[in-house]
Amino acid sequence: MHQQADKAILSRIDRVSVKDLALDRLKKYIFSNAISSGQRLPSERELAERLGIGRPSVREALKVLEALGLVESRIGEGTFVTHQSGASIGRHIGVSLASWGSTVVEICGARQIIEAECARVAAEQASASEIESLAQTLQQIETAGSPSDYLAADMQFHRQIAHAAHNTIVTHILENLITLLEETLHEEQADQLPLQEEGLSTHRTIFTMIANHDADGAAVAMRQHLQFSTELWLAIVSLGTQSSSDEK
Repeated sequence: MHQQADKAILSRIDRVSVKDLALDRLKKYIFSNAISSGQRLPSERELAERLGIGRPSVREALKVLEALGLVESRIGEGTFVTHQSGASIGRHIGVSLASWGSTVVEICGARQIIEAECARVAAEQASASEIESLAQTLQQIETAGSPSDYLAADMQFHRQIAHAAHNTIVTHILENLITLLEETLHEEQADQLPLQEEGLSTHRTIFTMIANHDADGAAVAMRQHLQFSTELWLAIVSLGTQSSSDEK
């Protein structure tokens, strides 16, 4: 019993990045009464000084907040608080994922593990016609006229990579994961969330690696792409939790 207690107390401590801590502080600041919709946030320099961290960490945190639709960056003017569109979406995603008997961390982690290797295999096995189909979908992503069009093309892009790996089981697993996210986004009108330049550039990198049959490069590119997506999903769900607690 003592040994079990020791193991529980001395269990591994998860690493938390400075950027994640900054993101958490900024989310709480936006949800507090200290600042309201339409107001400008302090500058990156001031936020860095007040939080006692470097400006790059603040910049990365603001990038996630902008992806959530909580802030809007205006060239030459600064960063402004917008509506809290991510909160209601986060509540629904949390419920949907709970029905799987898993946490959002596990779901996002599963995507990173499976899709990175899936991209590696797709780079090795994708046919010329499959690469051409990916190129067409990539063009739809890059020319999307609305967030909903972007999201539809984005989901299709990931489905096509799964099929290009030529493994029925992997394809089925990823189809289920992608469909869950797609349905949730559709039901919760997630087209409120803005398009992401980072998403656009990383899709292009993934495609280039697969088209060039660079297996290692495809895996790395997919992992980097999904890392940002994971941070975004986790932040969205945490917003739903934060909003629910504030309403009680």
